[in-house]
Amino acid sequence: MHSTEDKPMITLRLLDGFELLLGDDQVPVIPSSQRILAYLALHEGSVPRQTVAATLWPRATAHRAAACLRSALWRLVKPPYPLVEGGRERLRIGTAVDVDVARIRRFVAERTLSAPFVPVATLAADLLPGWTDEWVVAEREWCRQMCLRALEMLSERFMARGDHFRAHETAAAAVRGDPLRESAHRRLIELHLADGNPAAVMRQYAAYQELLWTELGMAPSPEIRRLVATVLPE
Repeated sequence: MHSTEDKPMITLRLLDGFELLLGDDQVPVIPSSQRILAYLALHEGSVPRQTVAATLWPRATAHRAAACLRSALWRLVKPPYPLVEGGRERLRIGTAVDVDVARIRRFVAERTLSAPFVPVATLAADLLPGWTDEWVVAEREWCRQMCLRALEMLSERFMARGDHFRAHETAAAAVRGDPLRESAHRRLIELHLADGNPAAVMRQYAAYQELLWTELGMAPSPEIRRLVATVLPE
């Protein structure tokens, strides 16, 4: 008999596409079961079975949706640890399943420089691209905002460590994710100031100022203008 330590990790990736891994091996999952795992993984704690069924099969009757849910659960692959836990009333993602979105949520919630590193490529990816279910579309924007916040936190961590290259990389990724996000532009300006690059400060500010006015008819905030004022000639 193998010990718990001998069992490979189960990883569920929802960013940049659905993928279930057992150790390093990809595990095939049918579409209906993919949606159960993704839905439960995006919710903290347990969810009523009726809610899961009604959300995933919105056009079916309650009886038919419940039957579809039972079938999809039965057809789930059976790795060493359960993918879904719960009973007759409620369901939750298995506690042994490592979910990329949950890992980012913990990183943002802890707000400490010692929190585990999250790859930049993961934070720049979309949630379940190509999925058009209404519940996915709603979760996608929430997840995007969470990832942008995580990128800014990583940039802060790298800047505190003196790693300006990766601090710039993560702040720039946040700007690409949301070009109108002032907090990310501020971080890039702070990095240019720390590196002694006034021309880069003005280029960054001018690009943001023009974009903000073109898209929203707004001017940058006093906070970012105060940053830029430090390099303006007297």
